[in-house]
Amino acid sequence: MGGAEQHRDLWGAVDASHHQTARVVVYGSCVARDTIEFAAADAVDLRGYVARQSLISAGNDASTHIPADLDLPSKFQERMIRADFAGGLFGRLESLAGEIDVLLWDLADERHGIYRFADGTIVTRSIDTIRTPVVDELLSQAEHIEFGTSEHLQLWRKRVDAFDEFLRAHDLFERTVVLEVPWALRTTEGKTTPWSMGVRATDANKRYRPYYDYLRQRGHHVVELREADVLADPDHRWGLAPFHYTPDVYQEVLRQLRDEHGYQGFAPKPK
Repeated sequence: MGGAEQHRDLWGAVDASHHQTARVVVYGSCVARDTIEFAAADAVDLRGYVARQSLISAGNDASTHIPADLDLPSKFQERMIRADFAGGLFGRLESLAGEIDVLLWDLADERHGIYRFADGTIVTRSIDTIRTPVVDELLSQAEHIEFGTSEHLQLWRKRVDAFDEFLRAHDLFERTVVLEVPWALRTTEGKTTPWSMGVRATDANKRYRPYYDYLRQRGHHVVELREADVLADPDHRWGLAPFHYTPDVYQEVLRQLRDEHGYQGFAPKPK
C-alpha cells in the first residue's frame, strides 16, 4: 500500500469516527488560504495561519534587527513581519500540534527569496517587507538570495530536512499536505497572465519544480494540479495574478483533499 493510500485510510477513519470538520493550520499564503474560502463554513476550522515566512527563515531569530515601530496600518502585516523576523513557525506549530487535523502547506511565499544579514540571520523577502519603508531600508544592508538559485535551493533543502524532523517529532508529518498548484499561464479570457515581481508564470513554474521534487523525495503528501488545469481569474477578490485562480481550481484542491487524502471535512460551499 502506497503512502497516499495509507494516508487516506488513516485519516479517513479518523474523520469518520470523530468529526466532519477539518481543523486546519495554513502555512503559506494565497493558495492554501483562498482554498479554505471555498470550503463550507462548517467544514473547516482554521486554527492558525502562518504567512510571509520562508522555510529558510523559520527557526532563525533575526528579531534584533527589526525596528520597534514599523508604522504599518495593517495589524496582520505587522504580525506576519514580526513573526518572520522571529522565525516563529516552529513555535507556532508546536503550540497547535495537538489540535490539528491537517497542515496545509503551499510554497507561495518562497517566490521572492530571502535576505541574509551580516550576522547570518535570515528573513523573508515579501511584498510587505519591501513596501514598508523602514524595513526596506533595513534590508538594503542585507544580501538578497533569489528564489530558484542553487544557493537558495540548497538552503531550503536543509531546512526541509529539519522541518521534517520537527513534524515527525510532533506527529504532524502524516497530517501535512503540500499544495502543488502551478502559476496560471492564461486568464479565463485567454490572455497571458501578468508578470509578478519581474517573473512570468512559465519561469516561476520551472523554478518551483526542484522544490516540489524534493518534497516528494522526502515522502510528503501532495495535492497536484498541472498547468493545463489552472486559469487565472481577472475577477479574483485579490486582483489578477498568476496565482489567483478560478473557483474550479480551489474546488479541485478540495476534491483531492477529500477523495485522495481522506480529509472528509473539506466539503465545498453549496452552489
